[in-house]
Amino acid sequence: MTTRKDVRKLIKQTRHKDKSLRALAALELGEVGAKYPKRALENIVPVLNKILSDSDNDVVSSAKEALVDIRTAYAEFQKTERRHGGGKFKMK
Repeated sequence: MTTRKDVRKLIKQTRHKDKSLRALAALELGEVGAKYPKRALENIVPVLNKILSDSDNDVVSSAKEALVDIRTAYAEFQKTERRHGGGKFKMK
């Protein structure tokens, strides 16, 4: 299970001097975001979008891959939510 503290560490790691650690952090953020796509929109996606301007191509590629994983998981989440009515009761 990934905690908020783990996510904060990964976000901090995206600013590390070592490009391989930045790339790894982006991929791991993508994995976490794919598990929790709704939450990822608030916390993880903005960080990954910033990484897209990194000077290293591998880091940028990792961020793109992570964003695709999150986008795919979020699309599936939306389908499921629509199928089940979103789980909300609405009064008119």
